[in-house]
Amino acid sequence: MRTTLIFFCFLYACHCHAQQHYSPKVQLAIETYAFLKAQNASLKNVAIQFPSFTNEVRSLEKNAQAIFGRAERNIEHFLQEELGGSQFASLEKHIDSLVKEQLKNPIQKKEYAGEFLENVKDKMDFSQDAAVHKGIISFAYHDAPHQEVADGHIINFTTEGHPKAEETIFTVPIPKSWTAQEADMPATVQQFTSCDGTGTEKILIVIHELPQEYRNLSLNEKSVKEMMPPQSRLIRTEPVVIDDMPGIMIEVEEIWDSPSEDMKVRMLQFMLSHEQKLYCLQGSIGPVSANQNLDQQLRKYEPLFRMVAKGAQIEN
Repeated sequence: MRTTLIFFCFLYACHCHAQQHYSPKVQLAIETYAFLKAQNASLKNVAIQFPSFTNEVRSLEKNAQAIFGRAERNIEHFLQEELGGSQFASLEKHIDSLVKEQLKNPIQKKEYAGEFLENVKDKMDFSQDAAVHKGIISFAYHDAPHQEVADGHIINFTTEGHPKAEETIFTVPIPKSWTAQEADMPATVQQFTSCDGTGTEKILIVIHELPQEYRNLSLNEKSVKEMMPPQSRLIRTEPVVIDDMPGIMIEVEEIWDSPSEDMKVRMLQFMLSHEQKLYCLQGSIGPVSANQNLDQQLRKYEPLFRMVAKGAQIEN
């Protein structure tokens, strides 16, 4: 289909342009923003060239505001903060010129336009199984990350058969827009990174076999302090329930020594001791420069981290 192929060529051109200048998350934002603007322009072109599709296009444009429009607005806000007003204006002008160039030729057949509208309709359905690009999901919920889980856009990750899982089946709901990555630490079964792997927010699943002497380990402020490395600072603790069993949540900030500058990570750890295993779900922000204040960012992601921990289940 000509109209659909335009999008792929257009995204490739924007991706190549973005790679020359920007971080992976900014690149993802630019690609997603370009796609959304191209899609909006294409819808208008369809309505102009084929008036019989006008009502359908208007309906799609109205329905698009809930998710696609929200993603576009969040990307604009994000890019303005990351790039500054003048650089964002220049980027937007570049995208608009590419859109105009790519869409200057008329759509060859009405059936192509109809197929394009059906394709857009399928994406706007935004069901749990819809094949929507992770960039759109990521930025649609960029202002309220927990809403992605609340709306059911999750994958249920299971540790069954995982070589690091200590023969334990632990199921955890993970936001669909986050990307699974291998973790270096032996006890970390899996790591997930926000914004299709480009963000600084992570969810870690840790399962640690406890020595015999810790079979009756009681998780409290005193015991977790004893497990913390010296470069960590305990901020608060809170009793929680994980899979109907008592556990503990701790907020910790850890400083990492670096040759160039010290870095830090802020994390919420949801821990449970069960059948001689220590289970830990860790939601973290960073690493970032040690002088950066992470309070606001952690508060933004705390509802998401809590929802993931609340949905975790251990199969006995």
